[in-house]
Amino acid sequence: MARPNWSRPLPRALSIVDDGKEFLRLTTLADVRDFLNRVPKERLQFDTWQAVSQRLDTASAGGSIDDLPTALQMLLMLEGVECRLK
Repeated sequence: MARPNWSRPLPRALSIVDDGKEFLRLTTLADVRDFLNRVPKERLQFDTWQAVSQRLDTASAGGSIDDLPTALQMLLMLEGVECRLK
């Protein structure tokens, strides 16, 4: 089994915004992984977070990366977090 490739760039960067200003930009799988590591563990138990985590794992193993930014954007919007695809 190949090692995960966390350096893969996202097809579109995802900016997380607070008060109209970007405070975090996710551009690689490593950025998404690090972001998910900061999400409280109890939140990660929800199916929505699990689906994004599974997409991340698939992408790091060489699978499709195309829908990861959109899936994460939709999840964050459901959570009330302002974000934009770049």
